[in-house]
Amino acid sequence: MRISPRRILIVVFLVFLSFIIWSILSNESSSEFTQTCNQPEKFQHDLHVMTHSVHVVLEHLNITNFLCYGSLWGQLRLSRILPWEDKTVLCILNEAVLAKDELLVARVFKSKGFIISYDSIEGIYNILQANQKDHRKPLKVILIVFELDKVVDMYRRIGWKRRVLPPDCETLSSLDCFPPRLIRPPLQRKEFGGKLIPVPREGIEIQKYHFRDNWWKEITYKNC
Repeated sequence: MRISPRRILIVVFLVFLSFIIWSILSNESSSEFTQTCNQPEKFQHDLHVMTHSVHVVLEHLNITNFLCYGSLWGQLRLSRILPWEDKTVLCILNEAVLAKDELLVARVFKSKGFIISYDSIEGIYNILQANQKDHRKPLKVILIVFELDKVVDMYRRIGWKRRVLPPDCETLSSLDCFPPRLIRPPLQRKEFGGKLIPVPREGIEIQKYHFRDNWWKEITYKNC
């Protein structure tokens, strides 16, 4: 039987698609936070200052943002970052991002001393300070992008590795789905390292969606 180039291309695509789905499903339990050595006090302080500055820029751009994942754990438990975290995490909404000019967003962040880059595979923005000299490890704020899936009426993470997945929030924990009611405006602002940052509604509730297997566990301090 003659094998046409088109048939070969289809087979290669299916193999690639199968690999992507397998890699996602094999990391379904990746939404967890790992305890490591505590960061220096100055690093923590500067990271709080940077996080608030990023929040202010996002507000200026009219992009909804709120603490999530490990940073929300820190706010809920300590009103600051968890002392071993080397970055902070804010969640934003894709609908607001799409309404902005990409170059304008980059220019605004640059004018405030930040460098912003987008990881299209994971659907996250990485933000660094333009000139970092005070710390051995760079200060970083991560923006994780969510969008509303109208089929299931749930917010889910974006990124092209998730685009191939069906909107099955019950089975596919990597989508990190959560109900819209948890971020219905206006969002309350709570202390985070001496600054006020928006947080989701209902306290710990969103963590039950993002940390399905361990949201009830308490991680204690560890000094190395």
